[in-house]
Amino acid sequence: MKKIFSRRPLAVDPAHMILLHQEAIEQLELMYTAVEASEHASDGMRDTLITMAENHWEGYLDTLHMICMHDDNLAAVTKKYSFKMRDNEQADTERQFLGSRLLLLALLLGLIRRHRRFTYYYGLRANPMGDYIKESIATEREHIAMMISMVQNMF
Repeated sequence: MKKIFSRRPLAVDPAHMILLHQEAIEQLELMYTAVEASEHASDGMRDTLITMAENHWEGYLDTLHMICMHDDNLAAVTKKYSFKMRDNEQADTERQFLGSRLLLLALLLGLIRRHRRFTYYYGLRANPMGDYIKESIATEREHIAMMISMVQNMF
């Protein structure tokens, strides 16, 4: 009997992955701007900017969830560092920023650079350095997961 639906792994659409990584970059840049502005703001404005930064972090995690749905290797690496994409229990309690703003800004810049590298890698096609790129992508996935877990622990 012939199978109607076959479960073949689909190839990743590079244009779609570039779009997802660009959205992640935008969320991180907006978060970076909010955290940087909160350094120079007064108490009431600082709380509002931190709330905005947290909202952009949640938007980034949503985008990362979409990336992980298409990139099984990144999903496996993020599970290795055991942080949850969505933590609904924390939404009920008030969140407190627990870390150095300079460290957070540096981590955000690092994440932005990593996602830019992914957009660059997905833009390459038929490159003679394919093995090097595959190894670099694996390293980038590992670094992204480590940095995300560090930022997640700061909130």
